[in-house]
Amino acid sequence: MFTNKGRPSDSNLPALPDPSPQRRPTQGRAGIASIIANGVKITGTIEAEGAELQVDGEIEGNVRGGSLTVGDTGMVKGDVVSESVTVHGRVEGSVRARKVILARNAHVLGDIVHQSLSVEMGAVFEGQCRYLQDPLSQAGPGTPASPQIVSPQERPAASAFGNQGSVFGEPSNDDRMVSGVIVTGTSS
Repeated sequence: MFTNKGRPSDSNLPALPDPSPQRRPTQGRAGIASIIANGVKITGTIEAEGAELQVDGEIEGNVRGGSLTVGDTGMVKGDVVSESVTVHGRVEGSVRARKVILARNAHVLGDIVHQSLSVEMGAVFEGQCRYLQDPLSQAGPGTPASPQIVSPQERPAASAFGNQGSVFGEPSNDDRMVSGVIVTGTSS
């Protein structure tokens, strides 16, 4: 029906691609992120091992992945374990990652265990942070060290804090929690 009989072939046309499709291996697609769009709500655990995950919607559940970015409109209500975490939105739960960045709009309610932590001016962080050489090696997502009760006899000498009795430089006549250690008693 459609033939080129009698017409010269046009040599200026681009070559057609090979008709046999070649699939790219998944490792070669590292630059493509999985996106949970604004308005999407997911309930349950997300596991994206080695992948990049962008959350602009809401996740109610734990997230485990290679790289996590919580966008301005994003929210995660659960624990996060990842190689790298960047928060522009909100996280309500613990974060355990080698590299954590809290951008100026970030709001994190939970503990952070990290190898590298960056907090921009304006970010809100309510919790404790703890440095570990390899934060992903410990079992349990984001579990901070459990507090220890220290009696007044075991407490460091007040002279270590300039005879003030507190790492904050103020008198310590009440119970205080400092870096996961509950100190009871009065300063001597």
